[in-house]
Amino acid sequence: MPSRRCVTMTCGICHMTIYYRYPALVLLVLSSTVLVVYFQSTKSLASHREIREYSLTQYTFEVNTQQFYTSSSSVLGNTLLRSGEERFLQINTNEAWVYSAFFDTINDKNLIRVFGIQPRNLQTPVFCYLKTNDQFTVIEGTRSLLVDGNGKRLRVVSYECWLTDGRRPDQVSITLKKTDSPTNTLQVLYPSLPRRNFTVCYAMLFDLTNYSQIIQNVEFNRVLGAEHFFVYNMSISSATDAVLRHYQKRGLMTILQWPMNISGIHYFGQVLAINDCVYRNKGVSKYVVIHDTDEMIVPNRQNSWKELIDQINDNFDQINDNSTSHETLGTYIFETTCFQDRPKGSLWSEIKRNYSISDEMENFFEKYSLTAFTDLLRLNTVWAGTRQKSIVRPDLVLFPDIHLTTTHRGSATQVVVNHSLALVHHQRKWSVSPSDILEVTALRFKDKVIPLVNETYLKLIKGHIIQ
Repeated sequence: MPSRRCVTMTCGICHMTIYYRYPALVLLVLSSTVLVVYFQSTKSLASHREIREYSLTQYTFEVNTQQFYTSSSSVLGNTLLRSGEERFLQINTNEAWVYSAFFDTINDKNLIRVFGIQPRNLQTPVFCYLKTNDQFTVIEGTRSLLVDGNGKRLRVVSYECWLTDGRRPDQVSITLKKTDSPTNTLQVLYPSLPRRNFTVCYAMLFDLTNYSQIIQNVEFNRVLGAEHFFVYNMSISSATDAVLRHYQKRGLMTILQWPMNISGIHYFGQVLAINDCVYRNKGVSKYVVIHDTDEMIVPNRQNSWKELIDQINDNFDQINDNSTSHETLGTYIFETTCFQDRPKGSLWSEIKRNYSISDEMENFFEKYSLTAFTDLLRLNTVWAGTRQKSIVRPDLVLFPDIHLTTTHRGSATQVVVNHSLALVHHQRKWSVSPSDILEVTALRFKDKVIPLVNETYLKLIKGHIIQ
């Protein structure tokens, strides 16, 4: 049992998710004659020599209907995107944008939840233009600003379109004046059937050139129990592009575009990406693991995340003297520290002997930058109130964040997991402070991680994906 456990109660409610695929259909009105033109547009790739944005087609998505169209009338906006073409759509001429829309339920009340960005002080009315089986309706909505302690001019926002009947809208557009014609259209994403236990949300990738970091993280997390990975692409190198395409073709990764060119928002709208990812996995994945590509949540004694969660749940039930109290846990928060130095000399030689690390294996670590197995000296500092990362249950969180959950659903709560059970291994140089704590926990997993890493590099090299 951990030596210390903090339980924080928060309030909230419930949700769902799915992925999508749809051909676009444009309806052109010419005088009294209606000409219907079907088309599919192909997004050109914006390539650069080193850093580029790329567009990838997603394959395993479900939608509410078979075909969708964009109307040239004043009912819905003139932009409807296919999967792989995600971008921020402006709300008329306002300094406000929308990105994705989800069917949600709160206290048995159905709504369409639209995630976007707006000025923190904007308090205009919200109007929702809904398309349901070719029928159009406009209703007044509400908004919720997500918690943001960074003081930036723009905030992540949730626009709520409350449904008063049993309708299931296909599309939604948002305006801030009832007289405005919509300039945006989003396809509403609906819940899907359960597919997996653990999904990793990486949020957005910005100027990422180190593809070996991606490979190490994906393969280590697969050993821990990860079954799928979500990435939000802002800008990456061509080599990283190729590696992500490889994982997508294997069915391990979903890539969404994140063309963030909006200034005044904290860290490229990272909080929006996290919420989008969690909502897309509602109903699909029992747990969502939220961290960056240079971080891993590593159990100290258990061999997988499932075993770790089971242990935390048992401890939580014992503390509360209730065998079902863990069912209210919506967020598991893990303390963090930085691994920034490698043992040298006699210390490294001793580690090699104790953990059966041959010279050949050491060379493998070096060749493929497996820092999880070499940078074993960490800071004395363990962050518990900040910089921590979390595992969430999508059905129990309302607004997750990069470090914790700001709002839960209903009576759901959270638990801070003491680092005696597990720790976030952040593989980065954080400070000039000495790293004098030797932490060899990651080496427990090397014999399972190495074959996966080796297999991936062999496929990438054989396929001429990387050199």
